[in-house]
Amino acid sequence: MTRQECALRKAVLVLAGFILLLAVLLIWEWRKEQGTDGDDEGGKRIAKVAGQSVTQRQWQDELQKRHGDEVLLAMLNRIAVGAEAKKLGISISDQEVDRELKSAASGYGSEEQYYAQMESELGMSKEEVREETAYRLRLQAVATAGIVISDGEIDEYLQQNPDRFRPVKEIGLSIIKVSSYIEAERALDRLEAGEDFADLAKEISIDEDSRLHGGRVGMVEEDDPFWPQELLKTAAGLNPGDVAGPFQIEGGYAVIQTDKVTVPQMPDDREIRDQVRKELALEKAPPLQQVEDDLRAKYGVAIDVDKGLQD
Repeated sequence: MTRQECALRKAVLVLAGFILLLAVLLIWEWRKEQGTDGDDEGGKRIAKVAGQSVTQRQWQDELQKRHGDEVLLAMLNRIAVGAEAKKLGISISDQEVDRELKSAASGYGSEEQYYAQMESELGMSKEEVREETAYRLRLQAVATAGIVISDGEIDEYLQQNPDRFRPVKEIGLSIIKVSSYIEAERALDRLEAGEDFADLAKEISIDEDSRLHGGRVGMVEEDDPFWPQELLKTAAGLNPGDVAGPFQIEGGYAVIQTDKVTVPQMPDDREIRDQVRKELALEKAPPLQQVEDDLRAKYGVAIDVDKGLQD
């Protein structure tokens, strides 16, 4: 599995977990509201349009109708996995959560940017992100309990994937994207005449996401497959503040600026082997969803709400 495949797989798992946690939080709020009295109209009004009100009870009932089974399942999973982890003596330390989050945030420039992105895209606070990460690590530990990975298997993996843990340069990249090669050359001329890169990006760039931030893309690995390799190779060789281009990219042409270049510290041998051991164990373990299903059955799930999940 390549570095990019691992990162993509982790990103998908993290996103799926965040969505489930958000659903759990929503249903938790709904459950609390069931113990409070609403008014005669069916609850407190939370919105109004065209002269018609929407009450909190109506909103919560709609959430339950559309997502209730999924949310309840997620809540039960967390209880069952927690019970099994306690039985097996498994605990997840703050240091383990920190390492996992540091890895997840590696493509965002900083952990602060990572948390800000999770907040803006998913509405997840830093504490909620940590909670979901801890659950995912606990589930993985339960799934791989008892699976033994030999030193020979780890050695073989490292021989077959010699570059897997090789540190790669991370480039703090900014771009000005325009429609044509001529426009890109004009942008370069203006930069060489002394105009500020961020100001020019806000003025003429057609890349909406980066334009709002003065062209800043964030940290990009030097071998990122989603960027032209010529562009990344050039960017990695520039000094901070240098510009280059034009480069053809999807949907137009780009002028780039390298904001900074960093080379992450090489993990020590123990960390590398521990990571490989965990990944190989997960490959031998049942799918995590099956583990959750089995644990719910083991701990005797019973559903008492109407039209809910089956026992």
